[in-house]
Amino acid sequence: MNLRYIFKEANYYRKVNGLTRAIKKFLLSQTFFSRIVNTEIYNFFYAGIIKRKISSIRPRILQIENTNLCNARCIMCPHRIMKREKKVMDLASFKKIVENVLKYEKIERLTISGFGEPFLDVNFLKKIDFINEKYPDLKIDIYTNASMLTRELTDNLLRKKIDRITFSINGTEKNYGEIMGLNYGKTKSKVLYFLERKKKTKSKLLCNISLVIIEENEKDVSNFIKFWSPLADSVRAYVPSDWAGALKNVKIISKKRLKKRRWPCFVLWNTVTVDVKGNVIMCCRDYESNVKFGNLLKNNIKEIRESKKFKILLDKQARGNYFTPVCAACDNSFDSSLDWIC
Repeated sequence: MNLRYIFKEANYYRKVNGLTRAIKKFLLSQTFFSRIVNTEIYNFFYAGIIKRKISSIRPRILQIENTNLCNARCIMCPHRIMKREKKVMDLASFKKIVENVLKYEKIERLTISGFGEPFLDVNFLKKIDFINEKYPDLKIDIYTNASMLTRELTDNLLRKKIDRITFSINGTEKNYGEIMGLNYGKTKSKVLYFLERKKKTKSKLLCNISLVIIEENEKDVSNFIKFWSPLADSVRAYVPSDWAGALKNVKIISKKRLKKRRWPCFVLWNTVTVDVKGNVIMCCRDYESNVKFGNLLKNNIKEIRESKKFKILLDKQARGNYFTPVCAACDNSFDSSLDWIC
């Protein structure tokens, strides 16, 4: 990993999350300072930070699953075994959910992501227009496999106010088809056109290219970064989640991790996660929406987050009790050791 790549990534995350957060995250996860994470002295101060923040922190991120339909067959994604009804969230429901949450919470970032390919939603651009017009200061994140991009869609996206788009490519020419079940040549050409147009139009939209590291692509990570890094704002290669124990047969490559320790999950306080039917669920790892706290088409977010069921979950997390559905099998110990300070 060369210095040019490191500084480029640091600059990207500075633009996304601010300089202070980017520096702290980088130092505590990518440098020798990572050795202090979850040591006795680190834990003493980290516990104090959580204690000070936990009673006052409010959601800043709203994640909405606009569809759980997907045209890919990624071997490291539980979509292949997901039993939930497949559908697209209609425009009226999307508007109602956004208005519901933003009436009560000071949301800074809207993430359009879930267990589906967002561009299969024919009203996707109308949803973006709604946000741009009614909530112009709300930052928008999009996660897509890029296979549904067209030149017309590319040009439309670049004209919208979107903060960041992540293209999940996850492979190279020799293994992409096996990993994602899509055509590498077609996807590559669509992403290259997007990046070319982004540069030509001088768009401020940030573009990230991502790859999850599994046995099938482990040896190609360096070449993947080398190819995409000069073209995109960021290239991220990372070890994937096992989706709370759902993917038992995927040969995930485990990098050397920080000393593991479970801490309260920051996401439960910081993020409102909504599935395609409008249910407020625990987090993105609950791919079957097994744990529901209410529905934003029927209840307001204040009622849901102040409900007995939700408060019991937060109380258990705050006390270090992680023996709840989804949480019990979650592999979030790495992120939970950094999130409250970063």
